[in-house]
Amino acid sequence: MSLVSLVLALLAQHVYPPAPRPPLVRLYGRACLAIRQQLDAGDRNSGMFGWLVLMAVLLVPMALLTALAARIHPAALILLDVAVLYGSLRFLGTTRRLSEIEKALRAGDAAAALSTLGDWQGQGLDAADAGAVARVAAEHGLREAHQGTFALLFWFLVLPGPIGVVMYAAALRAARSWEHRVDAHERDFGWFAARAFAALDWIPQRVSAFAFAVVGDFEDALFCWRTQAATWKRPEEAVVLAAGAGALKVRLGEPIPAAGAWVPRATLGVGEAAGEDAIASLEGMLWRALVLWLVVYVLALVLQMR
Repeated sequence: MSLVSLVLALLAQHVYPPAPRPPLVRLYGRACLAIRQQLDAGDRNSGMFGWLVLMAVLLVPMALLTALAARIHPAALILLDVAVLYGSLRFLGTTRRLSEIEKALRAGDAAAALSTLGDWQGQGLDAADAGAVARVAAEHGLREAHQGTFALLFWFLVLPGPIGVVMYAAALRAARSWEHRVDAHERDFGWFAARAFAALDWIPQRVSAFAFAVVGDFEDALFCWRTQAATWKRPEEAVVLAAGAGALKVRLGEPIPAAGAWVPRATLGVGEAAGEDAIASLEGMLWRALVLWLVVYVLALVLQMR
């Protein structure tokens, strides 16, 4: 049934594209904000308790709803799965944004590509440098493909029904909204959320990296994964970025114009610097990775039927 739910959700997103911030995302954000306002005592223990409260508030009702749907009819459970996946997956949105940036760069309109990138990731670059825009767009595309699709598919396969999808998406939102604060005590509140998400994402990161290696250049992907991930400013996300860059045989990272200067960054990948051709190759690689995941779901369905 997971395979059927996944295919139906992707078809629904194709026919009726979801809003940039669907209701589920807004729900997670409001829950994180409310819990932080009520429970932030300026220490790590309150952050740990707040994270557990967030999980309980979201997962207990979802578990009850999943059990109720399963008792009513298998079709009801499929509809619930489809609804949660429809409001959670960002695969089509990711490929659509990459396509828009690629077309703008091919037309020589780096300013339009920069504007699209800024709208997509929430912050842009200081200058419309075509090479920097292409590199940052490819990095964000790999990041979004992992966190917005492939990691969700992993947890959807591992945990029953939509519980895994909700758990991962809520943990990601908590890590983002609680970890990156201004005041020191607020960073303490987000300490546990950041580490809990890192634990939940440890296996999915490596699954996504291996999937990119399978559907891209296998040797270069593994080489970059092993040798370059530790040099990135956030090594935990560099597993996906380095493997993706190696699979594409392009260079990501490197200095970019931001904060009024060229910000130094480590190099990820091999070969030529990323440009519009690399973004087109990335779109194709993401589609091949999705097909690989569909094959995994087919195999899981066959094993369940035996």
